[in-house]
Amino acid sequence: MTERIDPELAAAIEMARRLSRRRFLTRAGLGAGALAMAPGLLTACGSDDKQPSGSDSSGGKGDKKLSISNWTAYIDQDDNGNFNAAGTTIADFQEQTGIAVTYKEDFNDNDEYFNKTLSPILGKGKTLAADIFIPTYWMAARVVGLDWVEELLLDEIPNHKNLEDNYLDLAWNPGATKHMPWQGGATGIAWNPKKTGGDLKSINDLYDPKYKGQVTFLTELRDTVGLTMFGEGTDPSSANLDDINAAADKIEKATKDGQILKFTGNEYLRSLENGDIAACIAWSGDIAQLNPELGIKFAIPEEGGMQWFDTMLVPKGAANQVAAARWMNFVYDPENAARISEYVQFMSPVKGVKEALLAKGGDAAALAENPLIFPDEQTTARLKVFGELSQDDEIAVQSRFNDITG
Repeated sequence: MTERIDPELAAAIEMARRLSRRRFLTRAGLGAGALAMAPGLLTACGSDDKQPSGSDSSGGKGDKKLSISNWTAYIDQDDNGNFNAAGTTIADFQEQTGIAVTYKEDFNDNDEYFNKTLSPILGKGKTLAADIFIPTYWMAARVVGLDWVEELLLDEIPNHKNLEDNYLDLAWNPGATKHMPWQGGATGIAWNPKKTGGDLKSINDLYDPKYKGQVTFLTELRDTVGLTMFGEGTDPSSANLDDINAAADKIEKATKDGQILKFTGNEYLRSLENGDIAACIAWSGDIAQLNPELGIKFAIPEEGGMQWFDTMLVPKGAANQVAAARWMNFVYDPENAARISEYVQFMSPVKGVKEALLAKGGDAAALAENPLIFPDEQTTARLKVFGELSQDDEIAVQSRFNDITG
């Protein structure tokens, strides 16, 4: 991207710095099924080892160290929140490969990371400190289109064959030669039956006046607008601007009428747990981790639900591309991927994970039967990925949505 475009993007997307689906997400411990909200935000580009955020070096293909930038609570940890503890994925990788890993939970928001890190560094031909960063698919498509990433060293990633087939035919990177998905999930509706008096089936149930002021929607445009489009009988995967704006009209009216209490990131979980709201738009993995005794329910609306995934990219000029490839190969081993799935409880993109969990027995086997993590074919067929927008359309749509959400 040329520098003259950067200010326009920055100005338009600056308003989009909202809570991500993991910004406040922490857990009490592995398999505990408990959730706690972190007291504050992690700062984008934060560093505990004083690494520079970028340099003018041309990068390389080192294999002795690796720096990863990821979302909060998105890899297995011990009960004290240490993701380097013995028996964790990172510890085992370091032991087996001799590669020293610097792992940072500094990816808080797609647009924030783009504006504060990617554009001012990669956009100016400098080298990112991270060897792997993990944006959501639509941001990955943008960055790939800008040619800010490296081709993966597939010779170092024989486990690339374990990638689920549906990720191989994406228009922005056929064959998945520049990215490897980390985790995925579905967006649907969640509710507290004690507050709703029964089960919900449709996204339009959240627009029912009897729940006025008792529902929350998400700050992620593609989730909130996408589900509302389903409710209006239109297809969010088509990215038709008239349909998008019609959905935005409905959301805007519901906001002004007080139907929608607020737009949120992960804090909707606390509101559900406390009984402060009756229903909300929610992410499947978040609900899967709640204590089942709370009775909170989740469903893909009968009209359909949104599908998303976050994916690993190697930035242009990365210093440790061999190490990055070896990490991708390691986490695409089904046994290692299953360990991550046990902790994060989102949808794994790795073939063989369900079988690995079943083989472990106990709680792991029970997790393998969880439809929020391993949806059946009928459910999967009702999930759509939000359609691609041109840069100009994205700026216009995002700006309007930001005005609505405040």
